Amino acid sequence: MILLSWNCRGLGTPRTVRVLKEMTKSHRPNFLFLSETLVEGNKVEVLSSKLGFSNYFSVDRQGRGGGLAVFWKHNVRCSIFVSSQNHIDVVIKEINSVSWRLTCFYGFPERERKQAFWDFLRFLSTKSQLPWCIFGDFNDLLYSTDKKGRHPHPNNLLNGFKSSIEDCCLAELELKGVSSDHEPINLELFNMDVSKKQVRFKFENTWMKEEKFHDDVVEFWQSLPAIHLLPKLTTVSDYMAKWGRNFFHKFREKVIKQKEIIDQLKDREDDDGIQLYFNEKEKLSDLLLHEELYWKQRAKTFWLEEGDSNSRFFHASASSRKKMNLIVGLRAEDGSMITEHGHLCNLLERYYKIVLSDTNHADITKFPNYSDEGVITNEQNNMLTAEIEYEEFPATVKSMHPDQASGPDRLNPAFFSISGKY
Repeated sequence: MILLSWNCRGLGTPRTVRVLKEMTKSHRPNFLFLSETLVEGNKVEVLSSKLGFSNYFSVDRQGRGGGLAVFWKHNVRCSIFVSSQNHIDVVIKEINSVSWRLTCFYGFPERERKQAFWDFLRFLSTKSQLPWCIFGDFNDLLYSTDKKGRHPHPNNLLNGFKSSIEDCCLAELELKGVSSDHEPINLELFNMDVSKKQVRFKFENTWMKEEKFHDDVVEFWQSLPAIHLLPKLTTVSDYMAKWGRNFFHKFREKVIKQKEIIDQLKDREDDDGIQLYFNEKEKLSDLLLHEELYWKQRAKTFWLEEGDSNSRFFHASASSRKKMNLIVGLRAEDGSMITEHGHLCNLLERYYKIVLSDTNHADITKFPNYSDEGVITNEQNNMLTAEIEYEEFPATVKSMHPDQASGPDRLNPAFFSISGKY
């Protein structure tokens, strides 16, 4: 599939239409997005026919500026999700039944509206769990080197845009040959095999701040029959995973809604209104604490305590840790770089089969410091091979930090530190 985006700066002149017809003829896009059309919907309908597209959707200009339009061919299964003066959200369904989300975006050009633009991006990121691609004209910069001219782009604007991109878990696609923000963007999708990543259950420490969580888990635990501990833990983990899906993961959306409620109450002067205001402020404080715990757990930063309002720091740490742990590609035996998920799995499987095979074991007697004398005493060996005593388990769990990674049972030390209640 080929997607084309262009800030056309107005479709009102014959020259622009001619350029657009030549552009679609050379690139042959299946999907076209135009920003700053500066026209009404009836002209977009006429243009759709001239360009050979069977479907279109448009957002009319507002005053003397704005206007968005998308066009797609008959072989593209596309549905409009939602739209505004600055974006059109589209859901595209591929032949292999995989659906993904495309957001066609035109950013606020005014500097005083940049914060609103960044918050709007974060808001959009909460609207769907589908694989997401967003393209168009952001009217913003990620790097100072992207700025042409003698006046540098302010660092606070660069950092603000970068922060919003990280918060949305977006990754920049490298562009080639672009010399102007008004040049068309040609995005060609070569491989649409999207691997469905299995969501792995993870115990969230922030759940423990909810009184309802303890009551629900205790009630479910006590309803289970007297079975072996491990199957019981697995069953409870599945229950907590469902409970967590009903709880919130998208903290920012709830925080925004809570702030809107507070804004509506802040001008009230009656006793009930003032009491409501402080009640809602308390709810906002709880939400911010949940957010802080969520990112702290992912950041693996143990030397800061709860209540320090370091959510931005924790988020940055978690984002950085995720980037460090990401395997973009591996080099195969023949020197080629493997990046496709399925081929990566096959490469790793072949590698470990070779490394762990009986024929590949190293002869430890050939190591320089090898000695045939025992490296541990009989007393140490007896201690290591002794049966685990019950008292060792709680003592070990309590000595671990609650945010440490979970084990094969999918539960972290924080859960076991309170499991005595169950």
